[in-house]
Amino acid sequence: MKYRQWKKNYKKKHGVNPPLELDKRKKRRLARKMARQINKTLPTAAETLTAAINNWVQSIKPALATLCENMAAAFSNVAAGLREESEAVEND
Repeated sequence: MKYRQWKKNYKKKHGVNPPLELDKRKKRRLARKMARQINKTLPTAAETLTAAINNWVQSIKPALATLCENMAAAFSNVAAGLREESEAVEND
């Protein structure tokens, strides 16, 4: 049965146009439309996301640098303390 005949019979029987779940042609048309919209918006969304990540990384770099410097100072202090203890043990 052709699409037009099927649709007319459905409307005659139920009194309304067929819902999207039953109308395969409308499903395909809607899928193509959504694919076109995704193809248009995907590159801009990717660019926006990339820019946001870059901005976040740029803003977190100073904090990471400070953290690394503080950890280096702490390890240096621990190493100096251990060195002093080992020298004290050797001198005794």
